[in-house]
Amino acid sequence: MAPRVRREPPPLTTGPDRLRLLRAGGSAVRPGERVEVLGAGLEPAPADVAEALGLAVGEPVVRRQRRYVDDEGVIALSTSWLPGEFAAGAPELLVPEPLPTMTFGLIEERTGRRAVRRRDAVAVRRVPDEAAPFLDVPPGTPVLAWTNHYWDQHGTVTEYATDLLGPDRDLTAEYDMP
Repeated sequence: MAPRVRREPPPLTTGPDRLRLLRAGGSAVRPGERVEVLGAGLEPAPADVAEALGLAVGEPVVRRQRRYVDDEGVIALSTSWLPGEFAAGAPELLVPEPLPTMTFGLIEERTGRRAVRRRDAVAVRRVPDEAAPFLDVPPGTPVLAWTNHYWDQHGTVTEYATDLLGPDRDLTAEYDMP
C-alpha cells in the first residue's frame, strides 16, 4: 500500500492577515477567495461587545458579518463590532456590501484613527445555533475561534472581531527567517 500523502492546505486567511495584505497594497481577499456580506447595521451592544469596546451595555454599535469562502468551502464566519459613532462619518459600514478597504481602511480614511496594535486570542468553541448554517456544520460543532481587538494610535479600541474558522481548516503560519 502506498503511503498516504497529505496535500498542503491552502493558507487560512485571518483578519490580521487581511489587514497586512491590504496595507501591503494588495487586496484583503486572496486569489480564489470570495466574501459574502451577510449583514450590517446598528444594534445595541451585548455585554461582551460593550466590554471589549469600552462602551456601556446597550450603546449603539456597528455589527458587520461576513462569510469568506473558497473552492474548498467555508474559510470563516467573521463578525466585526465597531463603536456606533463611526456610522455617522462612514455610513457604508451599515450597508451589507464588501468594503474595498475593509473596516480598517474606511475608519482610518474617515476619522484618521489607524489600527496600530492588536491582540489575538485563539480558542476552540462550539458553533452557536445561529452561526451553524453559515459554516455548513451542525450547531455545537467544535471549531477554532479567532478573536481580535484593534487599538488606534490613541490607545482606544476601534474594532472587536470574532472569526469562527471553517471546519477541517488548518491554522498555518509562514515566516521569513533572518
